[in-house]
Amino acid sequence: MRKYKKTSIGAILLLLLFLASYLYPLYGSMDFNKQILITDEKGNILGRAPFPPSFEHIMGTDRNGQDMHLLMLYGAKYTLVTALVVALLRVVFGGAMGIFLSLYVPYLKKYFKDFFVIFRYIPTIFLGIVLMLPVHGAFDSPMSSVVAYQILMLVFLGFPSVTIFASEITDELVRTSFVKSSYLMGASKLHIIRRHLMPYFRSYGVLFTFQQLLSALQITMHLGIFSYFLGGQTIGGTFGYEEPPKAASLTNEWAGLIGQNFHDFMRAPWMIFAPILGFFVVILIVNMMKKELEAQLDGALVIKRGKVKKQAVPSPTQLEKHHFEFVVNEHQPHIFTEKFGNESKKKLLSRKGLIWGFIIIFISVVTVYDPGARIKLSEPASAKKKSTYTKSATAHSPLAQETSSQVKQKPHAVGEEIKLTDSILTVTKVEKSTGTPKEKPKAGNEFYIITVVIKNTGTDKIKFAPHYFSVTDSKGNLYFQPFLMIDIDTTLSSGELDAGNSVSGTLAYELPIGEKFQLQYFPFQQVNGPIINFQ
Repeated sequence: MRKYKKTSIGAILLLLLFLASYLYPLYGSMDFNKQILITDEKGNILGRAPFPPSFEHIMGTDRNGQDMHLLMLYGAKYTLVTALVVALLRVVFGGAMGIFLSLYVPYLKKYFKDFFVIFRYIPTIFLGIVLMLPVHGAFDSPMSSVVAYQILMLVFLGFPSVTIFASEITDELVRTSFVKSSYLMGASKLHIIRRHLMPYFRSYGVLFTFQQLLSALQITMHLGIFSYFLGGQTIGGTFGYEEPPKAASLTNEWAGLIGQNFHDFMRAPWMIFAPILGFFVVILIVNMMKKELEAQLDGALVIKRGKVKKQAVPSPTQLEKHHFEFVVNEHQPHIFTEKFGNESKKKLLSRKGLIWGFIIIFISVVTVYDPGARIKLSEPASAKKKSTYTKSATAHSPLAQETSSQVKQKPHAVGEEIKLTDSILTVTKVEKSTGTPKEKPKAGNEFYIITVVIKNTGTDKIKFAPHYFSVTDSKGNLYFQPFLMIDIDTTLSSGELDAGNSVSGTLAYELPIGEKFQLQYFPFQQVNGPIINFQ
């Protein structure tokens, strides 16, 4: 095992990550410490998810208020198992097909290569998108059928390259003298495969499994960006978007976390960097294991100084068959190598130590870290938690407001001009309505029609849209603007506002009767915004 130190360490780390993810339901919170709002003792809202990294949420939260660290830990098993299964199936079926083409139907090999030559010129991601279309958005399909189809399509994407590689290796081995001798002695093709080819294919198969593992991780990450999630999508999984709500990953696998949060990269970059960092560490581990296996497969041996014993060389007359053995050819080191070799070796060892140290720390944090601090949404936060968490949400976020006064401010009133960084927001009027003959609210609900005015006081254009607004009740429930016809002639549109200009419009919501509500405004690329009381 001394020859495979990196492979052993890497396998242990990946196994530790998988076990921590597989056993997560036994010890972890299934709502992933969900926390959408931060409130003070009086119930006033101080902030809304997504929250940036802090001690309570070491990798931040997403729009749903779920801890990114726990989401990654839960979804790691799906990412690792899918990539491993795809890699193994590619190598097994592709290797068997390559041997079959070379030994049994060599005349078909040319047509096989010509048919799949398209894979060399068309990016794999485009083929993957086309092949995944039948299960994209298939909310009614069972998860098992969706996963099976996705795995088969991922195997198919790498099947041609593995087949051609195995066929070329088979051709090289068939041309060797010992295989030709077996043919001349009457050996069958099955005997050639079992006795001569399989010892080589076991070594090449392990190496190529790691190569395909890297390929599978890469293609799943690319598909995730285009919302092709492993296991399928959930309906309305991500809050804060206009109707219909944006879908999210059903399994929380890492590629899905990247895809479902991709549109929030400018607003909350930690939601993207966390799963990308996970992919980086796993790919780094697999690549190190692959490099070590390649070195061993090429016959490169590490010989320690002082442990090579000199042996007497027999005379030519005494040479017998057992005296022949493979040796490592050691060249005389160059003067430059003698002078600076030790220093370079120390730098290399220190660099490797830093890389492995980073990997071990990351795996340890993902699998072990659990601050145990959780603020319940239904209860007012304590003064200590409020001050700590509010400071974290403002001080560490590059997209937060320039001052923390907007986070800690008291709710504004209707008719009050609210000065923001580059604009002024005014809620001029809030009206209640029981509807029209053509459109009535549900039993126990009523319509609220809110008139807002936005004025650009900056020097650059600003964006405005109705989905920058949301409504919150006293229980912390969020309400996003549905599609209503009641204010169709006056509803606030979307677009860009030139400097010095203003725009006005209405926002219509269907809300329960008898509740107290607040209007929240989160401008483009900003985490915090003002809050306006309806009453």
